[in-house]
Amino acid sequence: MEIRLGIVGLGTVGQGVLELLERQGGFYASSLNLDFRVTAACARSEKTLARITDPRCLKTSDPLAVANHPEVDVFIEVAGGEDVPKAWVEAALKSGKHVVTANKALLAKHGAELFPLAAANGRLLLFEAAVGGGIPIVRTLQESLIGNDIDGLACIINGTCNYILTQMAVNKASFSDALAEAQRLGYAEADPTFDIDGWDALHKVSLLASLAHGKYVDYRRLTAEGIRNVSALDIRMAEELGYEVKLLGVVERVAAKDGGEGRIFAAVYPVLLERSHQLAAVHGVLNAVYLKTSAAGPLLLTGAGAGKLPTASSVISDVLAAAHQSVKAGAAPTDAAFFSADNAASLLSIDELETEFYLRLTAVDKPGVLSKVTGILGEHGISIRALSQKPEHDPENVPVIILTHTAKNARVMRALAEIDALDIIREQTRVIRFYK
Repeated sequence: MEIRLGIVGLGTVGQGVLELLERQGGFYASSLNLDFRVTAACARSEKTLARITDPRCLKTSDPLAVANHPEVDVFIEVAGGEDVPKAWVEAALKSGKHVVTANKALLAKHGAELFPLAAANGRLLLFEAAVGGGIPIVRTLQESLIGNDIDGLACIINGTCNYILTQMAVNKASFSDALAEAQRLGYAEADPTFDIDGWDALHKVSLLASLAHGKYVDYRRLTAEGIRNVSALDIRMAEELGYEVKLLGVVERVAAKDGGEGRIFAAVYPVLLERSHQLAAVHGVLNAVYLKTSAAGPLLLTGAGAGKLPTASSVISDVLAAAHQSVKAGAAPTDAAFFSADNAASLLSIDELETEFYLRLTAVDKPGVLSKVTGILGEHGISIRALSQKPEHDPENVPVIILTHTAKNARVMRALAEIDALDIIREQTRVIRFYK
């Protein structure tokens, strides 16, 4: 059976999709009886479009021409962007096409409109490549773990940040030097804000939280804290304590006391991980998703979170799923139909998170400093389990490391606001939470 594809975006991922279709085309035809043909393609330049040699293919710079093309069964969007692609996806769904996208920003922002639209038109909106690159996490949550409750989820889901933190830990690089190296190698953009401030990870985490718990989790209601304030000293202190610093996306379901469905906590922030934790061994640009499941136990999926062929691999898996649906009779299943504003999750804010904290204060070396700091923490009900002062530094800027027992985030933040207002404190206290 011939499956006609329309593709918008022939950059790195789009080229990878074409490469895998060529490489695996014979297998799909002989083993699956599926013959894929690109019948419409959109790119900005004619030189890029020349990559497709089939004279029957519509080549255009207009994405809507592909979305509305009558000879397209599956619309593939790998161009990127938050807002502009929304109209293309809407047009494709309304004209009866399945849609495959690698665009996490689009789905995080507009998924609550697009998924119900797909359901209303009996079409699939598939996004395996949007969350973990080459990691097959979406289908794992939707199908392989269908017999489980997801009790918890933590993920290293931004390769740029993981690379920077790895360089700081392994090569003792400063944050600025590690970032510069990531930019030189192409892992970080010239403006790295979206990555290092946690927004890229937050888009993906909102999608994972929605998938794991069957409720719409709006990323705009979540907290993102990035890694730009993690210093070489923090990395060194973590190492001395037996921990690794990682930027994690964390998702938990908190049971309701009355036996109801409970609330969902989802956020992105730096954490201290014990070296024995499975996620602690994920280095460089690798991504990973750690799942706490009710039946299968703890699981770790790891692999390339980006790149030409890993991401294209996930796109192709969705194309095959859409193709199989096209072969079947009847309406398409709507696996993500729950992703709508009418099915919004009840969310737990980061203020209510209870965990242990690593606090790094910068203080003047004079009598009474520690008593003032510990006194304020005590007034807020925060118990200290360890305290260390580093005397080898400038006496006007002495690092003081405090580890707390479990405390509510809101209490810690209120205490730090008082502490940072003291004239003996030289800069804002750095905070890293523990994850177990």
